Amino acid sequence: MNPRRSQRFVFSSKVTISWEQGPGYAMARGTCLDISQNGLSIKVKEPIPVGSYVGLSIEPLGFRSSASVRHIVRGVADFTVGLELSQPAPARALNVQ
Repeated sequence: MNPRRSQRFVFSSKVTISWEQGPGYAMARGTCLDISQNGLSIKVKEPIPVGSYVGLSIEPLGFRSSASVRHIVRGVADFTVGLELSQPAPARALNVQ
C-alpha cells in the first residue's frame, strides 16, 4: 500500500531553500529528486529539522512556495529531505519524465 496522496515523478532540478535557525535564517541549495502535486524530495548538504517550515524556490520553473519538512534521511555525504508543499506544484513539473 502506498501512503502517498499523489504520484511522484522524477524531477531533477536545482532548488534553494531557507528556514529559521536560532535567531536568524539559514539557506541551502540542493537538488530536487522527485516531485508530486503535494510534495517533493530534495538532497541537501546539511540537515533541516523535521517540522520546520521552509521557503522554497525552483528557479527553472519560476516556482516559489513554502513547505514543511516531513522527514529526513542521512546519507553518506548528504541528507534526503521530504517536503510537503503549501500549494500545488506546477503542472509542467508533473509532466516531465
